[in-house]
Parts: sequence; C-alpha cells; structure tokens
Amino acid sequence: MISTLMLDYLATSADRDLIREMNGRSYRLSELRDDVERIANGLQAIFGSCDRLVFGIAMRSSYEWVSTLLAIQKVGGVLLPVPIEFSDDQIGSLLSKASAIFVRDEQTGQRISRILPGKPWLLPSNIEQLRGTLEGGERIAPGIVSVIHTSGTTSKPKGVMIRDEAVGLLVENVLKRLPPQPLHYFSIVPMSLLIEQVLGVFIPILSGGSLTLMPEGVPEYGSASGNARHYLELIAPNNPNFLYLPPKLLEEADGLLDPVGATALFGVNNPHIITGGAKIPLATLESLDRKGIEVYEAYGLSENSSIISLNYPGQRRIGSAGKLLDGIIPKFVDGELLVDTPTLCAGYYNADDTACDLSDGYLHTGDIAEIRDGFLYITGRKKHVIILSTARNISPEWVETIYKESPLIDDLIVMGEGRDEPAAIVLSQANHADVVAELKRLEHRLADFARIRRFELINDIEQFRSDFYTVTGRPRRKEIEAAYADSLYQA
Repeated sequence: MISTLMLDYLATSADRDLIREMNGRSYRLSELRDDVERIANGLQAIFGSCDRLVFGIAMRSSYEWVSTLLAIQKVGGVLLPVPIEFSDDQIGSLLSKASAIFVRDEQTGQRISRILPGKPWLLPSNIEQLRGTLEGGERIAPGIVSVIHTSGTTSKPKGVMIRDEAVGLLVENVLKRLPPQPLHYFSIVPMSLLIEQVLGVFIPILSGGSLTLMPEGVPEYGSASGNARHYLELIAPNNPNFLYLPPKLLEEADGLLDPVGATALFGVNNPHIITGGAKIPLATLESLDRKGIEVYEAYGLSENSSIISLNYPGQRRIGSAGKLLDGIIPKFVDGELLVDTPTLCAGYYNADDTACDLSDGYLHTGDIAEIRDGFLYITGRKKHVIILSTARNISPEWVETIYKESPLIDDLIVMGEGRDEPAAIVLSQANHADVVAELKRLEHRLADFARIRRFELINDIEQFRSDFYTVTGRPRRKEIEAAYADSLYQA
C-alpha cells in the first residue's frame, strides 16, 4: 500500500533535505515527518476516527500539499484533491461530500465557504490550534486512498476511486523502470493530477531523492494560460535528473534547443524525461532525439492508478507508448485496448458518459491500439471515431497527428460527425494562406475523405487553450464542436 510505503519510509529514513521551494526555503525529512504527525493529530482531535472519511485539498502544489497528503494517509482518510482553477460549480460538485477541505490561505477558505456554505475548511499551518469537534461526513468504501478527478464532458468532473494497494504496486513497478539512483524531481504540473503524485511525490521520496517546487506565485503548468518558455527556463537552474513534461512543453523545448543547447535548457544532469497525457508528434520526438534529448513516452489512465505502459532505458521505441507494466494483460476487442490489471481502480465516485467500462473485470480504455514487437501503440480513440454522412469512419487523432507534424501548426482539432466531410479548428500563429499550404503539403498521407479543407484559424492560442482544454492538455471536443461546428459548415 502506498500509505504504508510512504509512512514507513518517513519513520525509518535518515534525515536529509527533501523538499525545496525555488527561491524559497528547504524542508528536511524530519520536518516533514513532524508536520505529518502534527496535522494527523489535529485531524483526529477534530473528527475522532478519520478512517475512510474524505478530505479535500484545494491548494497549489506546495510543501503543505505534500504534508497534508501524507497526514490524510496516516489517519486512514481519503484524499480528494481539486485544482483551485476549477470553476465554482466543479469544486462544489466534487467536494460536496468531503468532511473538510484543506486550503493554504484564508482567501481560498472564504471561496470554499461561498461555494459550500457550512463546509469546514482547514489550514495545515494551524490545525493543532483548533478547538472543538466536528462530525465527519460519509465514510467511503474500505481500501481507498484517494478520489482523483478526471476530465469529462460536463462541468462536473468524474472522480475515480483509487485503491491504496494499487498505487503502492504501481509505484514499485514504475521504479523498476527508472534509473537506479536518487531521483531529484522538478514539479511543473499540478499535484492534483495522480501522475504528478506518483512521479513527483512518491517516487522521488522513495528513491532517496528530492522534490523541487516552482517559485511562489507561478501557477502550475496547465492550470492557466501561460508562456511555455517561462516554465522551461525554470528547469536548468534546479538541475533535476527527473522530469515529467507534457507534450506541449516538449514541442516548445524542441524549438528552443537549437540556439541554447540541452544543458542550458535542462541543466547539467541530463534528466530522465517522461511524457504523456496527450499525443506528441513523432517529428518532435525524433528532433529531440537528434539533439541528445531522450524522451520516454508513457500511457495511462486514472482508472489504472495512472501508468499502463512506459518506455524506459534499454526498452524504448520512439512513437510508441512503451511496454506494459508488470502484471498487466492486454486484450483487443474491435481494436479497443482492454487490460486485466492489478492496479485497477475501485470504480467511480461520480461518473458521466466518458466513464470507462469496468463491468467485466477489464479496464476498457476506449483507446484504439495495437502491440508491435512488444511495444504498445495508441492509434485513436474509440469514442472519438467520427462517422461521416458518407458512411466513412475517421479517427480524429490520426488525422491530427499527421497535420501536427507541420512546424506551423500548434494544434488541430478535427470534427465532422454526420457531415459529408471533416473540418477542423487550427491553432497557429501563421497566416491563413500559409496554413492552407501546410495542409495541402501533408494531405497526401491521408485518404481523400479524411483530408481537411474546411477549417477555422485561431491565432490567440493561449486564450483558446484556456477556454477549451483540460488541465492535462486535452481538447474538450464536444465543447469545441458546439462552439464552432455551425460556422465551419455554413455554405
């Protein structure tokens, strides 16, 4: 179990610098251990037995985030993290059943009070000073360590119930495929994402390494529109040897490497870089490889406690999602990847129509995939298959991947269900004529019925991503289609 692994490690390991705030202070292992004990004691003083009670966290990635996470594990509670950039409706939907919500400042606490009147909110810094007792809310099923939000099709994200035992096993299996050394990680994406808890908290600590946090005031990548270059420029000063970088940051990095070089961008420790969460163009990976930057693609779903497959040193195939982790058995039904997995979730806290089918003991990923020479390749999304009025089927991700090889195209979202031809939103800072030329240059690699001739050009890329992308960098396809389809298909 991950809770046992983490708490045993804190209790038995030698003291060292463990967590550092860039341009701020450092925290030693002994200090984290003491703060976890203090917060845990405070929770028990307020609620009595906290076993299986749900506690929310609504704060940016921080030392307090980590200490609160471990304290909730220590008292047997269930962590429910919510990104603070979520809308009031989303926060209200996910946190309505929490017994209390941890925040980092009173401003966020007052926001919680407006969204959920009467809901207790707690500051990790002074929890031991609180007086009185509170009655906890519902107690969730046994063996659950966290509920993780995952983007859906509505304003109310679904929550996946993550098993304590599953995360512990997953962390052990991933550690086998990482360099056998203390891993010093620089955190860029929100800790509310399960992948960041796995790669940015559990693995660095258990490997004997450390965690460095971005400067105070810098929002986590993906939580708000921002300059990708600014995030990349934070890496080298910290010299990490381990990173998780979303595809968009790697695309930006590829463009920056020519003038500055790998050391200037990533530091002197040649970090082991994992990416995932969205498709990255093959051309970007090949270009980075030529420049000496090896990127290890991963694939996963929250329903599997994050990672399903992973490239790793000695077993890496550019463009693939890597090899399945130990114990995962694949099955393919009409091209869809199903997995029999020991790290399966326990179901949904709340669900919508994007929920995966778990009814037969297999995780139905919804992804179209194949295995070649032992490596997993994701080729499309089952639920995203577009059926044209001509009875032709199109996997939009496949079309998008081809066109996104253009250096002029930042992203491209294909639609066309029930229409006679596909159309797309094109994110690019180029002019209309240049985009037309690029689409024509690449279209020979697609069947005629899958070629994009109708499109709307979006130059304000940051604003569009802020409006229509999830925190993990995926386009909200239904929302985009609702906003743009009519204008795209006007005669």
